[in-house]
Amino acid sequence: MFNTTDSSTPAVIQLADSEPDGTKRRIPCLFRKFESKRLQLEVRESLKYGCAISVEYNDALFLGDVVGCTRTNGTWDIDVQVKQVLSGLQSLMTLRDRLLGESVRVSPVETREAVLVPVKTSAA
Repeated sequence: MFNTTDSSTPAVIQLADSEPDGTKRRIPCLFRKFESKRLQLEVRESLKYGCAISVEYNDALFLGDVVGCTRTNGTWDIDVQVKQVLSGLQSLMTLRDRLLGESVRVSPVETREAVLVPVKTSAA
């Protein structure tokens, strides 16, 4: 589904809070690692501890909270505690468009069944 080893693959963070004009803020980042419900990213700016974010990576959407932000060599290493992972986004968008009666442009990318993967969290 997605690479769980160290890498430097582009991804996009979307902040849960809206800009004053109502748009969602999108921040380019590098996907480093996903392991033990923890996502590691590299970003050019800091993010607030506890900030709710989503991360688009390949055909998956990670939902979670920022639990660490450390400055390293001019960039920021961000740790995210992942709460859910949605995959099969291409299939979800196609289904949404069909249900809403909108025209659908099928990309040459192979589509798969949409999968919702809950991430278990331990009670504090």
